[in-house]
Amino acid sequence: MTIEEKQQEIIDEFNIYDDWMEKYEYIIELGRDLPIIEEEKKTKDRIIEGCQSQVWLDSSFSDGKMHFKADSDAIITKGIIGLLI
Repeated sequence: MTIEEKQQEIIDEFNIYDDWMEKYEYIIELGRDLPIIEEEKKTKDRIIEGCQSQVWLDSSFSDGKMHFKADSDAIITKGIIGLLI
Protein backbone atom coordinates (compact mmCIF):
# COMPACT_ATOMS: atom_id res chain seq x y z
CA MET A 1 0.00 0.00 0.00
CA THR A 2 1.38 3.40 -0.95
CA ILE A 3 1.45 6.37 1.40
CA GLU A 4 -1.22 8.06 -0.72
CA GLU A 5 -3.48 5.00 -0.45
CA LYS A 6 -2.98 4.82 3.31
CA GLN A 7 -3.71 8.54 3.59
CA GLN A 8 -6.95 8.11 1.65
CA GLU A 9 -7.90 5.15 3.85
CA ILE A 10 -7.49 7.31 6.97
CA ILE A 11 -9.51 10.14 5.39
CA ASP A 12 -12.27 7.69 4.46
CA GLU A 13 -12.33 6.27 8.00
CA PHE A 14 -12.73 9.72 9.53
CA ASN A 15 -15.40 10.70 6.97
CA ILE A 16 -17.64 7.94 8.35
CA TYR A 17 -18.18 10.07 11.46
CA ASP A 18 -20.29 13.23 11.26
CA ASP A 19 -19.86 14.37 14.83
CA TRP A 20 -16.48 15.54 16.19
CA MET A 21 -17.11 13.55 19.41
CA GLU A 22 -17.39 10.37 17.34
CA LYS A 23 -14.05 11.24 15.73
CA TYR A 24 -12.49 11.67 19.18
CA GLU A 25 -13.92 8.31 20.24
CA TYR A 26 -12.39 6.75 17.12
CA ILE A 27 -8.98 8.24 17.96
CA ILE A 28 -9.27 6.91 21.54
CA GLU A 29 -10.12 3.47 20.15
CA LEU A 30 -6.98 3.57 17.98
CA GLY A 31 -5.00 4.14 21.17
CA ARG A 32 -6.58 1.11 22.80
CA ASP A 33 -5.47 -1.05 19.86
CA LEU A 34 -1.89 0.23 20.00
CA PRO A 35 0.84 -2.34 20.65
CA ILE A 36 1.91 -1.31 24.15
CA ILE A 37 5.52 -0.68 25.03
CA GLU A 38 6.68 -2.76 27.98
CA GLU A 39 7.01 -0.89 31.30
CA GLU A 40 10.76 -1.57 31.48
CA LYS A 41 11.17 0.21 28.13
CA LYS A 42 9.53 3.42 29.36
CA THR A 43 12.91 5.03 29.78
CA LYS A 44 14.18 8.57 29.28
CA ASP A 45 15.86 7.67 25.99
CA ARG A 46 12.49 6.54 24.57
CA ILE A 47 10.53 9.65 25.58
CA ILE A 48 9.30 12.00 22.85
CA GLU A 49 10.58 15.45 23.79
CA GLY A 50 8.37 18.54 23.48
CA CYS A 51 5.04 16.88 24.19
CA GLN A 52 2.97 17.95 27.21
CA SER A 53 1.97 14.32 27.70
CA GLN A 54 4.40 11.54 28.48
CA VAL A 55 5.00 9.60 25.24
CA TRP A 56 7.34 6.64 24.92
CA LEU A 57 8.31 5.10 21.59
CA ASP A 58 10.19 1.87 21.01
CA SER A 59 11.24 0.44 17.67
CA SER A 60 12.73 -2.74 16.35
CA PHE A 61 13.78 -4.02 12.94
CA SER A 62 12.98 -7.52 11.72
CA ASP A 63 12.19 -9.18 8.39
CA GLY A 64 13.17 -5.99 6.58
CA LYS A 65 10.54 -3.90 8.40
CA MET A 66 10.48 -1.39 11.23
CA HIS A 67 8.10 -2.25 14.07
CA PHE A 68 6.92 0.33 16.59
CA LYS A 69 5.38 0.15 20.05
CA ALA A 70 4.32 3.19 22.03
CA ASP A 71 2.41 4.41 25.04
CA SER A 72 1.21 7.69 26.51
CA ASP A 73 -0.35 8.87 29.72
CA ALA A 74 -3.05 10.74 27.73
CA ILE A 75 -5.75 8.89 25.82
CA ILE A 76 -6.06 11.34 22.91
CA THR A 77 -2.29 11.48 22.48
CA LYS A 78 -2.14 7.70 22.62
CA GLY A 79 -4.79 7.54 19.88
CA ILE A 80 -2.85 9.95 17.68
CA ILE A 81 0.24 7.77 18.14
CA GLY A 82 -1.88 4.79 17.10
CA LEU A 83 -2.93 6.67 14.01
CA LEU A 84 0.69 7.45 13.14
CA ILE A 85 1.93 3.91 13.73
